[in-house]
Amino acid sequence: MISDVKDKDEEVEKMLLLVLVLLLFDSAASESYYHGQRLDRVPYFISTPSSAAYREGSAVRLTCEATAKPQPITTWYFNDEQIHPSRKYSLYMDNSILTIYPFQRKDIGKYSCAASNRNGRIQHTFELQILNNSAPVIVDSPQSKVASPGDQVTFACRANGQPPPSVKWYFNGVEISHDDLHIEFSQRGFELTIIHATREDEGIYQCVARNILGAVTVDASLKVYMPNQQALDESLTNEFLHDVVQKAKENVDRAINQSKSSFNSGQMSPWEFMKMFKFNVPQNAALTKAREIYEQSLLLVQQHVRDGLKFPIEELPKNFSFESILAVSHIQTIMELSGCVTGPFRNPCTDMCLYSKYRTYDGQCNNMDNQFWGVAQTPFRRNVPPIYENGFNTPVGWDPEKLYFGFKKPNPRLVSMKIISTEQISPHFGYTAMMKQWGQFLAHDIEQTAPGLARQTYMKGAICNKTCEHLDPCYNVPIPPEDPRMQAEKKPEIPCIEVERSSATCGSGQTGPIYRQLTYREQMNILTAFIDGSNIYGSSEVDALDLRDLFGDHGLLRFDIVSSAQKPYLPFERESSMECRRNRSHENPISCFLAGDYRANEQLALLSMHTLWLREHNRIATKFLEINPHWDGETIYQETRKLIGAMLQVITYEHWLPKVLGPDGYAELIGPYQGYDPNVNPSLSNSFSAAALRFGHTIVNPILYRLNNDFKPIKEGHIPLHEAFFAPERLLSEGGIDPLLRGLFAMPMKSPKERELVNKELTHKLFSRVEESMYDLATINIQRGRDHGLPGYAEFRRWCNFSVPKTWDDLVYDIPDDELRHKLKDLYGHPGNIDLWVGLISEQRLAGALVGPTIGCILGDQFRRLRAGDRFWYENEGIFTPLQLQQIRKTSLASVLCNSGDFIDRVQPDVFEYRGNRSMKFYENCDRIPQINLNVWQSCCEKSCVSSADDYSVKDRRRRSSKILDKDICQDGDALKRDGDSWTIDQCTTCECKVCL
Repeated sequence: MISDVKDKDEEVEKMLLLVLVLLLFDSAASESYYHGQRLDRVPYFISTPSSAAYREGSAVRLTCEATAKPQPITTWYFNDEQIHPSRKYSLYMDNSILTIYPFQRKDIGKYSCAASNRNGRIQHTFELQILNNSAPVIVDSPQSKVASPGDQVTFACRANGQPPPSVKWYFNGVEISHDDLHIEFSQRGFELTIIHATREDEGIYQCVARNILGAVTVDASLKVYMPNQQALDESLTNEFLHDVVQKAKENVDRAINQSKSSFNSGQMSPWEFMKMFKFNVPQNAALTKAREIYEQSLLLVQQHVRDGLKFPIEELPKNFSFESILAVSHIQTIMELSGCVTGPFRNPCTDMCLYSKYRTYDGQCNNMDNQFWGVAQTPFRRNVPPIYENGFNTPVGWDPEKLYFGFKKPNPRLVSMKIISTEQISPHFGYTAMMKQWGQFLAHDIEQTAPGLARQTYMKGAICNKTCEHLDPCYNVPIPPEDPRMQAEKKPEIPCIEVERSSATCGSGQTGPIYRQLTYREQMNILTAFIDGSNIYGSSEVDALDLRDLFGDHGLLRFDIVSSAQKPYLPFERESSMECRRNRSHENPISCFLAGDYRANEQLALLSMHTLWLREHNRIATKFLEINPHWDGETIYQETRKLIGAMLQVITYEHWLPKVLGPDGYAELIGPYQGYDPNVNPSLSNSFSAAALRFGHTIVNPILYRLNNDFKPIKEGHIPLHEAFFAPERLLSEGGIDPLLRGLFAMPMKSPKERELVNKELTHKLFSRVEESMYDLATINIQRGRDHGLPGYAEFRRWCNFSVPKTWDDLVYDIPDDELRHKLKDLYGHPGNIDLWVGLISEQRLAGALVGPTIGCILGDQFRRLRAGDRFWYENEGIFTPLQLQQIRKTSLASVLCNSGDFIDRVQPDVFEYRGNRSMKFYENCDRIPQINLNVWQSCCEKSCVSSADDYSVKDRRRRSSKILDKDICQDGDALKRDGDSWTIDQCTTCECKVCL
């Protein structure tokens, strides 16, 4: 046994000795080998230059890289002579890169690069030649052509030269922009294609080929031949066009008046109140009406041409607008007579003392170079071109038989029923219902699409709620047979959901006889795009003045009644068609309240937020008057408005948006502020307004919670959402704003789960009672996106540089819920057919976010531009002083609730974060919530003579007038002041009479 152990010990010693020898060998070998590659060797090239020719005067960059161990030294040679750094030659990256500038004829020859180390030397040789330059020569000239309206016309122009020439095209001497949407260019510009030729394309087309040696030009003409063209032009006299426009005005006025009368007869449902919004802003209604008159005038002219002149209009291409066969002079006349201008009145922006400090109400003068960026009553912008069915203005799905990716568009109501609507909801574990309410309040600050005015067709007189046909402006949604209402004993009289098209901006939605380019139908944003509190103050000077208390001249917003805490409510609406006393859904109704945005009465929680910010304005304005008694009412108002706007920006970007995008998403998509950039357009994109921002509908609770001071339900109880629409009387009679606000910051929001998207209060009871006509917010969202010509979900993934799904398996990672994906497949057939809003809200949410990646992409783009493109952004240098900015950063919605609620005395510091239950111990007393120190807005002027600070000047006046004044009187000019009197000299000078005996 002992012998066996000894033998084993000897074997172990031998093994250890063998391992040691191998390690020593490996260590020695490691100097020559690393991972199987020998480095201690003769150099070898990784990359070498090739023989080539270059233009004279150009810069030549050559790379010759070698490797080995030790690292080789690289040397360059020209005609066997070593090259050293000089004005002509530059060496970089350990001599592995050689640049020659300028390359001239004397540099033609043999070049070598050599690499050497202690193990050897290698060399590579190549030649460089001059590339002979030559002036451009046209080798394929464009040919003059004759075309019919709607034809596709292509001009070709090819040129040779050295360097290769660039090609530009001109029409009648004016360069054709690559932004011209009805013209396409080949990759190098050698071909120009007019997609659908019109009369306005007639003229001379010039091809200009140019390089460094010169340019050459060739011309070709285009004649667009149209039968009966002369007869058409001669028939459209000025007198005829005046009559046509007058007839169109009568048709539009009749339709609008009948639409109004349908609302004015007795009581109205909440949905009808929504319809009345369109008449509540006269300036917007006027622009919308002008567009309608213009469109109706064209239809009347078209009818005349077809019936009177027997012109074969039906032979025109479907994606070809009728006005393109009219002369520019005729179109201009119709536009002028209809009042269809292309934008708001231009502010000259000359008062820089004002516009350097304060915003205009409509957003003009923010960007001094691009004055209409972000301005109210201007078009939305496009991230992706629209896909109107006729190419420029017909909605997606207007023709129900049209195929997209091989499939029809599904009925929006069916999509809502099968995918979006949910009976069951789950509360969110981390965020409160205030997330939803702030999102709506913010949305009403930055966007409102101008609606069409009439619910009656202009030509046939059909009323939109009485027909299911697609008759402009009616774009109703048929109720599918599967809908419970169609299976009920009492079926709807008109089996469709009423939808009217959004109004178009003047100058859009035509093939451009005036602008010489296709101009897609574009919708108008009534509001300023900027986060500026326009929902509090209005987006026009008329609205702003109507909201102000101009009698006291203290910079306050006006009000009519106050709460039990002696804090104001919004003023009552007095001169508008918005009359909440006619709401047949509620007992004891009162007048609507008036705010900067006319949707304030839409639901009670929103109305509470508007009331809160009215109070906050007046609280701050009162403090400003106290610390700056020399300020006039206008200064107090503007300084308060400016601060309120900054507070809205802080709450949105510091507290709300990071929760929407998630902390990582916010850091990536928004990031730190980089300063104002006048080249950034802050205008809202159509996809942001009509789709992405509507993600908020997925976090809406079906109930408005109302809590008392102990965070228990008030005696009147909570209120179902559909009963909260246009019910301002319930705000006054059932506890005021506090219960609603507590319900927002103390209760969780709805979780936006993929199988629980939008609650049934919004999809089955929107703005209505059970027995009334049904309205479905999800259906309207889908239909609105189609009305605006929004491309599908897949196209926006492409725009965001994400993968574009071509099969349903491609969506596994972004829409991982198998059931949801299968439902989408059953309805849409192909991933490319999915409506934008539906695809956005179906995506799996990003970590820590409320939205998926594609919504995040669209939101990030918009909110980044809103900040960078706003000259009055609170962080922009010079907008506020450093001390003021320091205080503004303390802003929180919690502090506003404490200051401007009635009796709110406890709140969490971040009211968007859900504390988990309603125990009062989870909330902090308001006196512990950080507050803005408004004293830093005190105006300190060096020449003030307040109290005894300027006694000397007062005493001087006293001595100079001692012969004629009593001993206790001061004189200020011709005015006499007694001891203790004070008076204001100017904005910065307040004086007091102090007599020193």
